[in-house]
Amino acid sequence: MYTLVEEASKVLRTPPLEFDFDNPSEDPKEIESLLSEAMDRFGGIGLSANQVGLDARVFVMRTQDGNKAFFNPEITKMSQETDLLKEGCLSFPDIYLMIKRSKVIEMKYNDSEGKEHIITLDGLGARCAQHEIDHLNGIVFLQRASRLKLDRALKSRPKERAKRIKYEERQAFAKYIQNSAAANSDSQPSESEGQSESNTLSSTA
Repeated sequence: MYTLVEEASKVLRTPPLEFDFDNPSEDPKEIESLLSEAMDRFGGIGLSANQVGLDARVFVMRTQDGNKAFFNPEITKMSQETDLLKEGCLSFPDIYLMIKRSKVIEMKYNDSEGKEHIITLDGLGARCAQHEIDHLNGIVFLQRASRLKLDRALKSRPKERAKRIKYEERQAFAKYIQNSAAANSDSQPSESEGQSESNTLSSTA
């Protein structure tokens, strides 16, 4: 199981190597599966390999067709039109920054079988891909914000952390209630379970 590296780690600021499909260091399908599992476990919508200390140019992202890996991604076109939206990052929990990104991008990549594709992404998909490709280029999203915005976000970090912990506690309690209700429902006897052996036999004879 992959785990996130520390936010101060040099790994986050070091571009990983291109993935070599002719001489792979690891099974690309295994990488896709493990990265996807880690992304879901940490509650992200995207995750790059170097965020978990893996030296490979690949990231995973949630798509309409499920989680998908993008090996050796390269942005080939970017729209001049941009938008400014709040971003967070699994590697820097409880820090949120307004980041300007292109609204639409064209990206070339290989899938886990090594086949090359070119796709166009817009909206959240385009933003997520740009964020993850930044990671693969050794750029963290903190570098995309002004010093003033970063200082404000760092000052708000304890408050954001408290909000997150409270939310997680509510989620855990709701899950506990849900599981308890399901367990009680399963333990209730059905009509046939309440019958004596003789009644059951006579009704099915």
